[in-house]
Amino acid sequence: MREGPLPGRLLILLAGILCLPALAQSYADRNLSLPQGGAESRRPIIIVAPVTPAPPTPAAPGAPKRGPSGAYASDEPGPDIRAGKVDYLTQFKVVGRIPPGSTINKVSWRYTVARKPAGFEARLCWQDAGLCWDVSQASSGSTDFFNGRDASRPFQLYYGIRGALRSGEPPVKGEINQVIVTFDIPG
Repeated sequence: MREGPLPGRLLILLAGILCLPALAQSYADRNLSLPQGGAESRRPIIIVAPVTPAPPTPAAPGAPKRGPSGAYASDEPGPDIRAGKVDYLTQFKVVGRIPPGSTINKVSWRYTVARKPAGFEARLCWQDAGLCWDVSQASSGSTDFFNGRDASRPFQLYYGIRGALRSGEPPVKGEINQVIVTFDIPG
């Protein structure tokens, strides 16, 4: 073995090894994040590796799609409520030509009555009274409840009073009712 000064390459290697802690410290310092505030509220956060976001999840049924869409609004006069324990019907017309296979993606409604007496109930129904959404508490709003249903089928609004009108109480005047149907067109 040869005694004496270390060869130049070995010196460079040793210098590199001795500098590794400094490089590691530099890496940690660049990635150290301290929140603003007093020393008691500071907690260091060290990023060990970059975060890779997960791939997007597939669209859930009823999620908005990015294809063609359409909408129509139907306005109809609302009937007056003259007696209790009776359903009063507003039949909305489908306005315009709805392409075959179009499906509902949002339904908005608005109904107006002069006043809502005790026991007032209202429900928005699709096609017939078999599939309905209770709208008693909100005289206007929108819902995704009917999403995916055939957009060419009509809506109805049923309202009335569960009990009876008080003796001598005038009828509850119905005003204009409206439904707005937004739909997705296949293709």
